[in-house]
Amino acid sequence: MMNNNQQKTPGLNCPQCGAFIPTSIPELLYSSGLHCMHCGLTLTINRNESKRAMEILKNVNDAQQNLNKASSFQR
Repeated sequence: MMNNNQQKTPGLNCPQCGAFIPTSIPELLYSSGLHCMHCGLTLTINRNESKRAMEILKNVNDAQQNLNKASSFQR
């Protein structure tokens, strides 16, 4: 069961112990994997098998960056 913090923080539950592993789109795009701080499990990202998902995440990341730039524009 997720608490309020987990609902606001992107991430996933560890497949080994069930603890919440927080992450971000940039971390998924640029790190070699995710690490569970509770049990020590390391999840490696298979970029070849996840190529389409990684392309979509990159598009979302680029859109977020463009939105941040546009919203900070001063007239």
